[in-house]
Amino acid sequence: MAYTTFSGQLNVNAIQSALFNMIISQDIIGGSIRNNYNLVDKAKDEAGLYGDTKLYVDTPVLTPVNWEQDSEDATNLLKLHRPGAPKTQALTINVFKQVRLTKDDYLSKQAFGTEGAFVSYQSVLESRLPKTKEVYLNKTYNTFIGTTIGTDSANAEVKLEIDTKANNNSTGENIAYEMANLIDDMKDYNTKYTHNGFERAFGEDEIQIVWNNKYVNAVKKIDLPSIFHDEALQTTFVGDVLPSRYFGAPNNHTTAVAGDRATHDLYLTTTVAGDTYVAAGDLIPAGLTIKAGDAYTVNDKIICKVFTKLPPMLEAFSVGTDFFNAKNLSTNLYLTFGHSTLEPLASQAVVTVYDIATEEVVGE
Repeated sequence: MAYTTFSGQLNVNAIQSALFNMIISQDIIGGSIRNNYNLVDKAKDEAGLYGDTKLYVDTPVLTPVNWEQDSEDATNLLKLHRPGAPKTQALTINVFKQVRLTKDDYLSKQAFGTEGAFVSYQSVLESRLPKTKEVYLNKTYNTFIGTTIGTDSANAEVKLEIDTKANNNSTGENIAYEMANLIDDMKDYNTKYTHNGFERAFGEDEIQIVWNNKYVNAVKKIDLPSIFHDEALQTTFVGDVLPSRYFGAPNNHTTAVAGDRATHDLYLTTTVAGDTYVAAGDLIPAGLTIKAGDAYTVNDKIICKVFTKLPPMLEAFSVGTDFFNAKNLSTNLYLTFGHSTLEPLASQAVVTVYDIATEEVVGE
């Protein structure tokens, strides 16, 4: 399909060749940029202007001892019983971004036929300041959620592997069964789901699941209709959903290859296009020089991520400012904001659920 780009030239009038047809009107299109996958608002923690670090202090449970009335131990009231040492994690606000826009209220008007069209155009431009921040925060957080992993106290990945084709059951039935077992296990007393390794028994209301939309759609659009809308399956697949492109594992590439996506926003230089900006979750042009950890490889075998608390994003200030240049009659608009580096909480669970079913090979 060919799209006609306006060249700036008016069309010659069909009757009077010395005259040119006028432009009917200008429709200023703001474009739909909806906030459809909005996890970050659930994770934001307003930090304010004072200080830059928040501490998360995790404490262990105590240890019961045998007790005998009138024993030497029971009568020694001065003996100290200090609690086990806590583990403290620090999150620091150390990422600052600025969105910039230069607008003109004078000569730019000559490009518009009416005041209404010009005002609409300026309004759309100014709306891009907070919208750009929103897009940045959502893509950054969604990418982090899909690529982060949880580790236990031995630094081993906390994961659940599900054979979605086991026992001739549907994909949804196998996932629902194993997820029910996982949640029951997380509700029991254990030390294996958090990096700190302290005794925990999570409440069902604490458990938050972020699904890969590939599996949710396969169950809701294929499995459920085939088994008459099984209510047990419907109650299993609740929670937040992210597109499959956000799920994967960071790699150590120093030269981007086809399919690499950015783990965070990147400012890269190319010999052809010069400086190139790549947002988190977007494809990195193959061949560009990057750092280890800048890219991730999509893994469409990740079914979901299970959290007991979404990793927080500490929000600093968000300030809009402007400066009028009296010499060239332009106005610079700025939106400056900051947030913490993202990392999972060591006191909370992060479980990655994988599909380990093997693909069937059809013989000739």
